Amino acid sequence: MKFKFNTILVKELSESLKFYTDILNLKPLDKFSPKEGINIVFLKDDDGNKFELIENKIENKSFDRKSIVTLGFDVENLDQTMDFLKQNNIKIAKGPVTIPNGRFIVIEDPNGVGIGLYENL
Repeated sequence: MKFKFNTILVKELSESLKFYTDILNLKPLDKFSPKEGINIVFLKDDDGNKFELIENKIENKSFDRKSIVTLGFDVENLDQTMDFLKQNNIKIAKGPVTIPNGRFIVIEDPNGVGIGLYENL
């Protein structure tokens, strides 16, 4: 078995797409609308890992609580990453936290999805 992609339901596709491309540097791979009111974008990172963002304006999904989804990314330099996030007005929700093999912070996307950013030491 091989991992294929993560799916994230989003409130506002354009806002989420901007976050994932501008802040996490993911690249758009494909964009389509299988039917009116449903918009899907696939993104990929430099290693080819894929992420699917789905905006569903037909069903009134509840976004009242934080997402239980968490994504993890490796970064080369956590201090530089934190500076970049600060410059882009992205709040650090947790950290930095030191762990045995490095340190990490957690940020959130516009939908409350936790994003762990890890620096290996």
